[in-house]
Amino acid sequence: MTNLKLVEDRLEDISFPLVSEQTLYVVPSVESDVPMLDEVITSHKGIELNGNNIAIVGMGYTVVQNDGIFRQIEDAIYSSPIDTTGMVRKIKTSHLGARTVVTYTFPAHKVDINDKGDHVMLTIKVLNSYDGSWRLMTLVGAVREVCKNGMVIGEYFSEVLQKHTKNIDTDVTVQKLSHALEVFGQNAELWTSYPSTPVSDLQATNVLMSLAGGSKTLLELLQQTHVRYV
Repeated sequence: MTNLKLVEDRLEDISFPLVSEQTLYVVPSVESDVPMLDEVITSHKGIELNGNNIAIVGMGYTVVQNDGIFRQIEDAIYSSPIDTTGMVRKIKTSHLGARTVVTYTFPAHKVDINDKGDHVMLTIKVLNSYDGSWRLMTLVGAVREVCKNGMVIGEYFSEVLQKHTKNIDTDVTVQKLSHALEVFGQNAELWTSYPSTPVSDLQATNVLMSLAGGSKTLLELLQQTHVRYV
């Protein structure tokens, strides 16, 4: 499921339904689906959302509620030096709500890379899961429109990764966002220098060989593309 929001002022409050932890019981046999209520499974627990079991995780797994962490993230964004004018929030969920990705883009922080219309835009992506598939991840980077058809590539140059354990500290994730604009500016200076940076044929060949990773077919394709567009 995808939810896209774009406003000129502050976005409407983000919200998610809460999940709950459920006790698991032993089922006596494959022929029966009736649990033995006096035999509790102590190694794992269930995660329930909207009446559905969406995950089974270890007892040491600490749930980070989407409704809490994403509210904290947005408060941090609005409290930071980031200009949120025109900010876009894109929400994607999958696996019955067990995995969530929220991406924020900031048109007010757009940097022109060259005089051909190429530009990059500050982007913050936050990932959370209830099924143990992802850590709580915050990625700061940029998106770049490289084609007229709107194709976008992304580069993330700052990240915070935290496991869902009892020692998880969501405040660390929130605090790191205060430096997002500074890091973006540092990288933007590097990007704007690329078009005027001379590259020899040998350097270009070495880059293409590295990208090909030993594949002759991919190397040939990359070389053809290089000749066509450079």
